[in-house]
Amino acid sequence: MGCDNISRQMIISILVPIVPVITHIINFSLYSGTFPLLWRKAYVRPLPKISSPTLPSHFRPISILPFLSKVLEACAHKQFSRFIYVNKLMSPLQSGFRPGHSTSSALLKVTGDIRRATEDGSLTVLVLVDFSNAFNTVSHDILLSILSHLMVSSKALDWFSSYLRDRQQSVRVDDGSSTWCTLNVGVPQGGILSPLLFSIFINILTLELQCSYHLYADDLQLYRHTKANDLTDTIHKINKDLEVVKNWSDRFGVEVNPNKCQAIIIGGSRTMSKVEGLGFPPVVFNGTNIPYSCTVKNLGLHIDSSLNWQSQVAAVSQKVTSTLRFLYRLKNFLPFEVKAMLMQTLIFPIIDYGDVCYYDLNADLLNKLDRLLNNCIRFVFNLRKYDHVSAYRAQLKWLPIRQRREMRALTTLFSILHSPFSPSYLTPHFQYVCSQHNKNLRSSNNRLLHCPTHRSDIIHSSFFVKSILLWNELPLEIRMVNSRYTFKLKLRDHIRGKLAESLP
Repeated sequence: MGCDNISRQMIISILVPIVPVITHIINFSLYSGTFPLLWRKAYVRPLPKISSPTLPSHFRPISILPFLSKVLEACAHKQFSRFIYVNKLMSPLQSGFRPGHSTSSALLKVTGDIRRATEDGSLTVLVLVDFSNAFNTVSHDILLSILSHLMVSSKALDWFSSYLRDRQQSVRVDDGSSTWCTLNVGVPQGGILSPLLFSIFINILTLELQCSYHLYADDLQLYRHTKANDLTDTIHKINKDLEVVKNWSDRFGVEVNPNKCQAIIIGGSRTMSKVEGLGFPPVVFNGTNIPYSCTVKNLGLHIDSSLNWQSQVAAVSQKVTSTLRFLYRLKNFLPFEVKAMLMQTLIFPIIDYGDVCYYDLNADLLNKLDRLLNNCIRFVFNLRKYDHVSAYRAQLKWLPIRQRREMRALTTLFSILHSPFSPSYLTPHFQYVCSQHNKNLRSSNNRLLHCPTHRSDIIHSSFFVKSILLWNELPLEIRMVNSRYTFKLKLRDHIRGKLAESLP
């Protein structure tokens, strides 16, 4: 509950008679260019990030805003986001907080570029830039100036100025609270508009970069492809872009922590062997060398220098195992239904995260993931370590890991093909085949997809090819479905049918 002491439940319980009043308040705020002062106040509750916190950094601040302030923000966000996206005022390579975009789509874009470069015999220099506390250091004056440059109306500018300025927060612990303090910088934590406003703020940086890049909110991926002989020159160009980032951060008041930035060189084994042991310049940010790593963690995905995904599967295995170890303490107190639900809500997201980006797992790594899934089944049914799980998996109606990944790949592809918000950096890779005029049209009668030409397994085994091959093998009845919900139902039945046919 926010500082106005009006909870969401209270509003919903009396919603019908007060809708006209809420509508009047929202309209008056938008027409007058003012954001209610009380709704600019937030309680902050520190939640511990570790079991025994001793330092302020061990806590995560959670900002609690009045519920009605979020209703007003949602109304403004709907209009403002339409203005931004219709007028194409944001880089298409910003995937943060955009409909149809996600960390997985961002990673698909970057890893796809790396795969294509590797097939061409090139290396990729990838640098992950870490902005420190970026959302909380946004200058209000600079942000309003950017909005003005984007031709936001004067009345809307007044409203955004009122929304940003004179904000206050009070820290609450148990029944005590601190005095109110004024916030002079930063977008409101917990605000619905805040992610979009920050994306607009950081978008200016992308106009100055010369290398390839991708943004997810404040996570910047900077990369450039190169032949082995040109690696030194490419690193110099990366460093020039890092100078651009440094100059931008100084001008805009955003700090970069070079000690948390990461750099990696990625390529095929033959190409990598040409540069191993050779001296080449370091990646440098503001005089600090960013050491090259064999593996980097990028938006939660562990990427290694050869894209073999061993470190990613190891990280998934470690996280799943530690979570299961904790849950096993409670197994005798949890009913069957609750244990199954815990697997689906706590474990499956770990196994599934970013799976389309590393679809090309070898048999050993797939078997490791399959064993993790089997361990989940053993937990639900209280089975011993070496008990067979096939019959129990069927009882839960869970798919084996290979079929599960197949279904998720096809569901992702369906969204790319059908969603009006599909990332523009992914849709060109998935085009329907049309027999007439040799054109790729979505109106193709059989909805078969054109498979891109490729020469190596690093492309053939990737999502960009495997998902297309799987799609083209689907019955026409499934390919013709337009509803995502119906597609998932029919696809699941189809995969189960194929699985049943393959069993002895």
